[in-house]
Amino acid sequence: MISSSSRPERSHQKGPPKKPGLSARIVATRLITRVVDDGKNLDALCDRAHGSKDFLDLEIRDQNLARAIAMTVLRNRNLIEAVLRSLMDRPPPKRARLLIHGLHAAIAQILFMDVPDTAAVDLCVTMIGSDERTSRFKSLSNAVLRRCVREKEALLTVDRFKAIDPFPKWFSRRLKSDYGKKRASAISKMIAQRPGLDISVKSDPVGWANRLNGEVLPTGGIRLNTDTPVHDLEGYSDGEWWVQDAAASIPAQLIKADVRSKVLELCAAPGGKTAQLLNAGYEVTALDISKSRLARLEENLDRLQLRAKLINADILEWEADTLYDAVLLDAPCSSTGTIRRHPDVLWSRRNEEISELAELQFKLVMKAFEFLKPGGMLVFSNCSIFKEEGEDLLARVLKLNNGIVHDRLNSTDTFGLSELINGQGALRSLPNEFSDSSGALSTGLDGFFACRLVKPHSDS
Repeated sequence: MISSSSRPERSHQKGPPKKPGLSARIVATRLITRVVDDGKNLDALCDRAHGSKDFLDLEIRDQNLARAIAMTVLRNRNLIEAVLRSLMDRPPPKRARLLIHGLHAAIAQILFMDVPDTAAVDLCVTMIGSDERTSRFKSLSNAVLRRCVREKEALLTVDRFKAIDPFPKWFSRRLKSDYGKKRASAISKMIAQRPGLDISVKSDPVGWANRLNGEVLPTGGIRLNTDTPVHDLEGYSDGEWWVQDAAASIPAQLIKADVRSKVLELCAAPGGKTAQLLNAGYEVTALDISKSRLARLEENLDRLQLRAKLINADILEWEADTLYDAVLLDAPCSSTGTIRRHPDVLWSRRNEEISELAELQFKLVMKAFEFLKPGGMLVFSNCSIFKEEGEDLLARVLKLNNGIVHDRLNSTDTFGLSELINGQGALRSLPNEFSDSSGALSTGLDGFFACRLVKPHSDS
């Protein structure tokens, strides 16, 4: 029986020294395994400061390749699985995870990546043949992948493959329940769309758009279409801008308070919204439960030459020594609105987590009101696509009938983009928004929910 390959710390490799490029393929396969089988976050695994050891041991070029292979598999996983089934006489053993994920990685390279077919086949077969758990499948893997190469053009044009839903079944059911089949289909098409790189700038968006060959967005940010590493772009090292999806930049801009007002940001890391609040002139206290994420936030603010008061604490246990004019709570969520950029979310999340996260968000919202002055403003947001974490949660808060006022948004709050305001008067962006329009917004937005609430006065 073949055991799971989700234990990368133990080496099962045998035989001669590794071929050039083999290490990247092995790590790519492990990354896929960690996401799909262990529910890990791909960005965390590939973090160049705190990522997985086997990933960090690679040269930068191989790190980029390993991550690109994993991303391509996760973005097209259902299609790749269907193709693999069509190429085999019988399905592979379910417990042969290294074999399955290794074949997925090779098929992704053959069908979707600018990688020589011979390299994709040879290195995958070598990996499978040199591991004691899968060596007996070496000939089978060779035959399957060579057939994939021969039939590549046909596989890419077969209607039944082109029509495959890219989402896990539970995700599709929720999506259709929340938005209907037509909108769910439009959202599914966006997962194959390459998103642009969105940045928020300290000042002069037009000038920076010209320098970086980008386009100014209605939100005030800039969308770039570039393959240049972020760290190598002009202005990054000087702290003139930070990476932030256009939709993610809206919640901080919903705070309406006087300059130098005291604003508390909860769940603040990694700091994009913190930077926005500081850049707007607020006195900001940023709180996060994770020491490592708070350290990353501090590093980001240092680069941007911005300063906030940082607190490492659990919101549900923390007691504030002062009250704030406004609170921004970008709550922990399923992150399902970010699937354009993070397809690993589709495979690392589980259906039962959505209700658990919604319950946590409700507790955080109610706790956040304790930190506000009477009449103070709370902006609640998250990057979930599901209504249970957004619209349903807002309805639950308002149903309490305890004097909390819902300050409904209007098109001015969303930069003239009235289509981003739902029937509740809250922000609801979806990945397929603007996908049929011209200009920078044609590549869509992250899925976001946000609402603005006002704490009642004690005598109300």
